[in-house]
Amino acid sequence: MEKINKVLISLGILLIIGFFIDNFLMNLIASLRISILNTFFIFFDKYFNYISLGIFITIIPLLKKEKKVILLSKLWIGFISAGIVSYILKFFIERPRPLISLLEKSMSSFPSGHATVIFAIFIILFYNLKKYKYLWLIIAVLTGFSRIYLGVHYFTDVIGGAIIGLILGRNINHLLDK
Repeated sequence: MEKINKVLISLGILLIIGFFIDNFLMNLIASLRISILNTFFIFFDKYFNYISLGIFITIIPLLKKEKKVILLSKLWIGFISAGIVSYILKFFIERPRPLISLLEKSMSSFPSGHATVIFAIFIILFYNLKKYKYLWLIIAVLTGFSRIYLGVHYFTDVIGGAIIGLILGRNINHLLDK
């Protein structure tokens, strides 16, 4: 079984378990908030947004020696399709956001759009720029955790977004490799 399939199965199990502990995790993280992390994650949310991510995915293919245009295409298709899929799912699912948010956000909570997009981009970068795979993973996990820490998403919103993003990114990567 391909490694990514094992990861997806594990995340699926975590998603199911997560629905039973969402409120507990949200309250635990809220009780552990400290000023320096509040400032960091609010800054991270404000400046690591979709515009900066778009600039990032436009510049990052320059790290690759060949097939820069293909990587650029994969990243932008992943970025746009993940955004569209998460928006459509939010519209139909309409899960309310947590009530203990440090930020004011609109729309529904599931799935996390940030997690969906960043994990779609992460897996594409993982397959194409393996030299930096741990950096991509840190950015993706930090983005997902920031959504929970700030109280704008439940744990399962982020895990659901990660699963959707990984599936989209993997499929886009494989389709454009052919």
